[in-house]
Amino acid sequence: MTTAVELGCYVFAIVPAGTKLPPPDAEGPAAGLTLVEVDGLAAVVGRVPTDRPLGRAADLRAHDRVVADLVSGGAAVLPMRFGAVVSDETAVVEELLVPHRAEFEEALATVKGRVQYSVRAEYDEEAVLRQLLAARPDLRRLRETAAQDSARQLQLGELVVHALEELRPADASAILAELIGTIDVHVRQPSAPEEVLNAAFLVDVSHAAAFERRVEKAAEQRAGRVRFRLVGPSAAYDFVAGR
Repeated sequence: MTTAVELGCYVFAIVPAGTKLPPPDAEGPAAGLTLVEVDGLAAVVGRVPTDRPLGRAADLRAHDRVVADLVSGGAAVLPMRFGAVVSDETAVVEELLVPHRAEFEEALATVKGRVQYSVRAEYDEEAVLRQLLAARPDLRRLRETAAQDSARQLQLGELVVHALEELRPADASAILAELIGTIDVHVRQPSAPEEVLNAAFLVDVSHAAAFERRVEKAAEQRAGRVRFRLVGPSAAYDFVAGR
């Protein structure tokens, strides 16, 4: 005898009612996409079996693909964090859409017609090290004597990290000043010594091309010293309260 597997509702995003759905996948959380609507709000949901945990690479790709398709289709999108599952469509309405209605409406108004770009800038370590050695005789001397001395190598590394931390504020501020003019910006804390800036920008769709050009110009002006990585346009994850 085969036991039926219970299905839950996987919630991809909150959108305005009537939003056009992306095409569904053949299987996984994006199979059988539907809108659960109430009073002008909607949740984009798929169906997932509750007998196994989410977390496969295919699950994450499906989540990212559906959210990206909604954004590229021009919808105002409040993306849910990966793995948001509720029991059924009734729970989507009673536990999500109705109690958070005011919050969702305000957030949708904030992101309507806007997208997120993420900019990460990192020092080219070899280039910046050459700059530091040229400017710091103490670092040059230490480097010359550190080759066979692990304690001196550790000391040199610590001094280089400290020197990068001293360089970072001015460089980060200069980059931000060149990219300013967006709706909002969220600067993340550095995650590595060589990181100059890691920030998310909320940009009007009509200004997206101009913002991309500003990033390209900032990168060109620092070529050989700072490397840039631009991700977007994407859903405004950094400007949506944690969900």
